Amino acid sequence: MPEGPMPEGPMPEGPMPEGPVPVDPALDARAASVVGRHAGERTALFERAERLSGKALRLEEAGTPSESASNRAARAREEIEAGLIALRSAFVASEGDESGEAFDREVLKRYPALGLRLHGRSA
Repeated sequence: MPEGPMPEGPMPEGPMPEGPVPVDPALDARAASVVGRHAGERTALFERAERLSGKALRLEEAGTPSESASNRAARAREEIEAGLIALRSAFVASEGDESGEAFDREVLKRYPALGLRLHGRSA
């Protein structure tokens, strides 16, 4: 039995949701649309960043790290991050301060392998 005072009022029905609950599903959908459109317009850049990151990782795991490969991968990630940070700023300006979290969730969901850093967060 849980300790502490029992909450007043009726208990919610149904199972308790696991993990964070989206603040606004419509806002999450708008964030997904904006991020998806941005990525679609820059498909080659996203693919290049993933390919270069994979190559740098494979070389390092093989015991022959390449500073050149790592630098190219980092530059590609930085280019993606810069575009997403600008897009995030525009999204927050149009949707309100709370929309940044929805944008961040969508980016982290779509691109966890890129290690993107938006608004002080890492994937």
